[in-house]
Amino acid sequence: MTLLRSNKHTPVALPLATVIALFVVIALWRHQIGAQLPLSVDEAYYVAWSKSLDWGYWTKPPFIAWGIGAARWVCGETAACVRSTSLILFPVTSLALLALAYRMTSSLTMACLTAVLFATLPLSAFYGIAATTDTFLLLFWCAAMLSLWLALEGKSWAWPMLGLCFGLGMLSKYTMVVFGLSALLVMLHPRWIHAWKSRGPYLALLMAAVVFMPNVVWNITHHMPTFQHTADISQGGNAYGLHWDVLGKFLLEQVLIGNPVLVVGWGLSIVQCIKKPTPHNWFAISTSLPIVLIISAQALLSRSNANWAAPAYLGVTLAATTYLWPRFKKSIVAALAFNALFSTTLYHYQTVIAEPFGLRGSAAADPFWAVRPWPSLVHQIENELASEPDRSHWRIASEDRAVLAQSQALLNLPAGSALGWQRDRHPDNHFDQHFPLQAESPLSVLLVTRRSDAEVKQAFPGALKKSQIQAESASEQVTYQLWWLDADK
Repeated sequence: MTLLRSNKHTPVALPLATVIALFVVIALWRHQIGAQLPLSVDEAYYVAWSKSLDWGYWTKPPFIAWGIGAARWVCGETAACVRSTSLILFPVTSLALLALAYRMTSSLTMACLTAVLFATLPLSAFYGIAATTDTFLLLFWCAAMLSLWLALEGKSWAWPMLGLCFGLGMLSKYTMVVFGLSALLVMLHPRWIHAWKSRGPYLALLMAAVVFMPNVVWNITHHMPTFQHTADISQGGNAYGLHWDVLGKFLLEQVLIGNPVLVVGWGLSIVQCIKKPTPHNWFAISTSLPIVLIISAQALLSRSNANWAAPAYLGVTLAATTYLWPRFKKSIVAALAFNALFSTTLYHYQTVIAEPFGLRGSAAADPFWAVRPWPSLVHQIENELASEPDRSHWRIASEDRAVLAQSQALLNLPAGSALGWQRDRHPDNHFDQHFPLQAESPLSVLLVTRRSDAEVKQAFPGALKKSQIQAESASEQVTYQLWWLDADK
């Protein structure tokens, strides 16, 4: 591994092989767990996107669809295959962090510990078994960190690599834009401020713009849906104001997903950086603190999700490990133990928590409860569709993108088989936008809806009501009505 400078005193092969072997074991463990879980609504939605490859989608940039599309092409339609992107890319990201830590510290021990700690974080444990945009964002954020460090070390080729990683990160999730602020802060350090006089940063910016431009063009030609959605979810249902309860919840979530020991170590490293801003510490803090502050402000003013600051934990783990290991080695052991305990509890919740304490399945007593009702719901839809013997003629329509996404994914239906029943003036999701339900269709369409009978009849006078199906969501019992939009049914 050329990024790891070996010498006779610090042999690289054995420690690196040990870390890789550990990552393989973790990936196999996560594969076993992920293969047993149904797809979440978002994962099923991404599967639908992957069947219509494009430069952009309704709520996200395109890389998640490209990644899942590639996985499906290689290994098929199963949940394990769809999630294989995370199983592969989390270890790759961790190895990139190992290379960065080694370049920064010249300590193979600290580099390996940094990589293992990040690979086993509660954040990584949860998102390591899910197909999410954060998988790709973390990879390109870490690759951008490594490229930036190499560029500042004098590797001229690393500047365009930085731009490429930044652009690919933007094609994964718009949160990547915060890395631009982090890079700016890094280059304000006295050791690197001279970099502004070189053409490297501007070449990186040009490269990033070229890579990201197709998504910008797609948004412009599609009335800016992804940009608009990103702005909408940042506010959610909360009016802008001071939401101290939301901020408090967000900060507690960060302590949990980032490991309490490492979060404390990161805080101590910030104090050290204020007193003595060494290049190494400055770099790690600059690539983690800005996004935490920005998302914390977002939480205070409106709303946030726990994973919105996920890229920070690359820098958090790097800063915390390099601070704690030379001073408090037992704290690193405690951090590793916490990660192992969290993963075991999460992945084997039924065995270690639910069964011993007699807990029944519910939203409060099962971390994966939200994904469990969908297979039974889709099975009921499949039973009704079975009246149409030719599967190539199966068409499902709904105003609910979750129903459409789960049905298309679990029934392995091609693009165009799930139709959006648009209920507002403007499209509300991918299906409304690309596959709208037409009033007149040459094929039979099964409408799965929560709308009233009167509303269905008004829109489709010839609709024939068949039955109703029920499913228990994370918070309520949901009833859907089934209608055939074909008088012959």
